[in-house]
Amino acid sequence: MTFEEQLNNNPTVPDFPTYSPEPLPDWLSDDNLLRDEAALLGLSHAPLEEKTSLIRLYFKHLTIHLEREREELGEKIGELNLGIEQKTNRIEELRQKITRLETAQPDGEPHFLKTATGLIACLGVLIGTYFLLLETLKPHFAESRLISLGVFLAGFLGLYHRTTNTAETKTPFSARQLLADAGLPFAASFFVFIYAFQSQPALLALGLFLFLFFLFRSIGMLIPGLLTALQTDFRYRDQDKNLKNERKLKTVDWENEINALTISVDAIRVQKWQLLPSLNRVESELFHSNTRRDLLIQLFENEFNLARSLRDRLSEQQIRAIVAS
Repeated sequence: MTFEEQLNNNPTVPDFPTYSPEPLPDWLSDDNLLRDEAALLGLSHAPLEEKTSLIRLYFKHLTIHLEREREELGEKIGELNLGIEQKTNRIEELRQKITRLETAQPDGEPHFLKTATGLIACLGVLIGTYFLLLETLKPHFAESRLISLGVFLAGFLGLYHRTTNTAETKTPFSARQLLADAGLPFAASFFVFIYAFQSQPALLALGLFLFLFFLFRSIGMLIPGLLTALQTDFRYRDQDKNLKNERKLKTVDWENEINALTISVDAIRVQKWQLLPSLNRVESELFHSNTRRDLLIQLFENEFNLARSLRDRLSEQQIRAIVAS
């Protein structure tokens, strides 16, 4: 909605009914008559407060429509200020959301190169180890390829299964744990050692045993970690892609809402500015009316006090003569 439409859809200055105040009594509208009234009251035994309260009551009736108009204008301006505050808070909230979304980053850090390099190196080691097993067992088995593959998988996958079991809790070191960790790698290495010992020197067979045992353990723990890191890298990439898509969609929607709210706030401010002259006029009229009331009361009190101070110096005959005149 454009600024003009926002402004036209919200009428600003309320229509107040035309009010014609009742005229003040003659003794209040004429200063000389007010002085005479105060003097007569001062010469009598009547209290001052009755007349001053009556003056205030007259002016209260005179300005009651102004008080009502000021109250209605104040309420209208208060509603507009509340609308401006709510929309401004919403604009600030949306801007903070845009800032947070623009600075948001996926969890963790990507290590694609490091992970890929590690997996390629492990693959090379695995291929080399397989051919080492194949050459070692070939003199003893006709189907050495399948047997080498079985020994190869037994050595690696036994520890691999344990390292990928995320539901397992940490337990104190025990013989059972040692057997679970090193059982299959040791069995596979010892199996190769037995046949290597038959066809190769003892030292070479022992070296092959130790090499295979520690290789099975190291690679068996390294590969699951690399695969987990690769999974994390792919998750990072997906999160980054989702964030980019979210930025494109939500940022556009939020910016459109900010623009609409800004137009609405500007229209409300214009409505508020249109009410201010009316409120200033009412305040000015009230101020002048109250000032006039206070001046009249002050004048009345001065004349009353002067007459009351003279009353004790005059005789009853003199007071009746003054009243009669």
